[in-house]
Amino acid sequence: MFHSKSLPRPKDTSVVVVVLETTEVYIVISLSTRRDTQVVYVDPTTGALRYLGKHGEDVFDSEAAALNHITNGSRVLSKSTTYAKAVLGYAVLGSHALLLVATQLSASVPNLPGGGCIYTLAESQWIKIQLQNPQPQGTGEQKNIRELANLDIDGKFFFCETRDVTRPFPSPITLREPDEEFVWNEWLSKPFKDIGLPGHCVILLQGFAECRNFGGAGQQGGLVALIARRSRLHPGTRYLARGLNACSGTGNEVECEQLVWVPRKGGQRIPFSSYIWRRGTIPIWWGAEIKNAVSVEAEIYVANDPYNGSLQYYQRLGKRYGNKSSEANVSRQKSSGRVPIICVNLLRYGEGKTESVLVDHFKESIRYMNSTGKLGSTWIQLINYDWHATVKLKGQQQTVEGLWRHLKPPTMVIGFSEGNYYDARQQLNECKGSVICNDDVNGGFCMESIQNGVIRFNCADSLDRTNAASYFGALQVFVEQCSRLSISLDIDAMFGLSSRYSEYDGRNTRSLPPGWEERFDSVTGKSFYIDHNTRTTTWEHPCQEAPQKPWKRFDMTFDQFKGSTMLAPVNQLAELFLLAGDIHATLYTGSKAMHSDILNIFKEETGKFSKFSAVENVKITVLRRYQNFMNDSSRQKQLEMFLGLRLYRHLPSIPMFPLKVLSRPSGCMLKPVPSIIPMADGGSSLLSFKRKDLIWVCQQGADYVELFIYLGEPCHVCQLLLTVSHGAEDSSYPATVDVRVGSSIDSLKLVVEVLVSILPHRFYYNILFFCSSCFVKFLCKYRFSFHTQDLV
Repeated sequence: MFHSKSLPRPKDTSVVVVVLETTEVYIVISLSTRRDTQVVYVDPTTGALRYLGKHGEDVFDSEAAALNHITNGSRVLSKSTTYAKAVLGYAVLGSHALLLVATQLSASVPNLPGGGCIYTLAESQWIKIQLQNPQPQGTGEQKNIRELANLDIDGKFFFCETRDVTRPFPSPITLREPDEEFVWNEWLSKPFKDIGLPGHCVILLQGFAECRNFGGAGQQGGLVALIARRSRLHPGTRYLARGLNACSGTGNEVECEQLVWVPRKGGQRIPFSSYIWRRGTIPIWWGAEIKNAVSVEAEIYVANDPYNGSLQYYQRLGKRYGNKSSEANVSRQKSSGRVPIICVNLLRYGEGKTESVLVDHFKESIRYMNSTGKLGSTWIQLINYDWHATVKLKGQQQTVEGLWRHLKPPTMVIGFSEGNYYDARQQLNECKGSVICNDDVNGGFCMESIQNGVIRFNCADSLDRTNAASYFGALQVFVEQCSRLSISLDIDAMFGLSSRYSEYDGRNTRSLPPGWEERFDSVTGKSFYIDHNTRTTTWEHPCQEAPQKPWKRFDMTFDQFKGSTMLAPVNQLAELFLLAGDIHATLYTGSKAMHSDILNIFKEETGKFSKFSAVENVKITVLRRYQNFMNDSSRQKQLEMFLGLRLYRHLPSIPMFPLKVLSRPSGCMLKPVPSIIPMADGGSSLLSFKRKDLIWVCQQGADYVELFIYLGEPCHVCQLLLTVSHGAEDSSYPATVDVRVGSSIDSLKLVVEVLVSILPHRFYYNILFFCSSCFVKFLCKYRFSFHTQDLV
């Protein structure tokens, strides 16, 4: 079991996969959140994971003690050893099992407010485990298994061992209850959940997570993290996963979070703020088809019932982003109790444009959703902004200004979440907002305001235009987040000057105006100011500015924004969006993002980026079209197998329910098995997989041999695996094998009657008979010898 209250280990999680000379496989896991080590045994026949939780058997005080137990103190018994940082998943696929581990990690967000590190998967490895259980598999299925192991996941997935990062920060839910929409290894992690070790396989998210340190105008600096969680409700590639599906999920759907905080030393409160937005393809039933690899335009089609599932999609957003707290101070947001969902549509909608059909349906779908009366407190607004046409007509700078004008009202209404982290829960007693605590975090979070609603960006593919527009929208929020955290990004404040745009909230340090004098009041300990021109006094500095106007930069032109703002943090944020954009584009199209030069618009060498980008965009366009036409179906299949979807099609030999060997201890022989060589255990060793020095040999002259096996628990016997070898001569082997099963010795029924002479020495049989069985009887005629036998 995963123990959240265990004292933290002074080191990272360690995973050691040991393969013995007997081909047995052990997974040794030492979690950073526990003080002990667990050993998981892989059943050599079925591949099922086995763990009992017994100290000295599969629970040890240290990794060294566990390894010593497995190898009997001799590493010579180890055939191979793999060292890893985390377990990512496990699956039994016919005659093999695949264990996915992380061999290298990158601490991309090292220290979240309140603790916790987000790791990005840097290098991974699929460990192939050969099972003693031959399953009939076609060449197509074997090819699919190889393709699954070739899925490129490095750099595209992340996880946190100690915090829930499937929800907006800070999550009120513990790590053990993630939001399944964003868990990409749910199927692969199930074997560990089934044995009571859910925390031993990490919760894997697809997307991007990185942070940057940035400085402000004064002593105060901060950190900004961009976390992008990709939804798995409609996974897939560009031309196979667009619009809605039966799960009411949209293709290329991503939840993005911009987290800004001020690092503090231990014991001090940590102020932070978080802003959420979404990006994804249009939430109606539609698609696009390319006829060949050189087609200029893809043919867009819309389903006959295009809005089926749209309502469920918006209801899900309304539930997730509705401000449920009545205690948090949301005065800045002026919440009306409604949950706004603002859809910013960046598609071309001019006459003759192929995307205009989608724009028309998008408008109609919003009208239809709002008219149903089923959205509750959620209301939807659509903003159409033809990104490409505006850039072509007005240029990049005016395109950004126009976007800001559209985004100002909804962004101010929706706002963002603000709060403070306290490491002692006693400090939360004086919190005037809502309090968020859970067992994963020491202390808790006092929320001063909570975001209410969400802005959702889209273009046709939710890629290049979407990434650019979401950056410029998030940039305005970033500056406001910094201002609320007392991190000034104003250039004039660096030199102690009054802000040209009244952004700097503080006292001007220039000399006093003519006729003014500053004196010190010894009683109050404060300075006061004398205006000799009017013979009046005041406690206020004459050059002190009015309180800062919230969201002031929304009203600036591009040049004003650039001229008044420190550009180093702005460009650091752009760098995060560039990296994230490439990740999302690669996952969806197989190529990097295009039209990304506009994200470098605040850099001095913008012209160089534009010239290079024009050539690069042409190359990426050609590459995308070829990749999508040739590889989309193969990549789609890889993703579906990774998620455990459509397994009946891709991996048909996988049983609906996992197999379990019940003929091993505590299963046992009911009566001794006669043998030429005396056996102290009466033949019970035949039921063990462990390598045996002596094998059982049938007595000479025996016409038949009976083996009565009492199974470990009642079950439905469905497969029989029997290893048979000939005697002194090749011609000595059993002529027939009969198998009877039943719930009692008196009610055994014949289920298998096989002529062994036409079968290979490794006898395998699927029993198409189901009953609650506790007993199995073998009747083998003529002389032969056994090595192992398993009933599953």
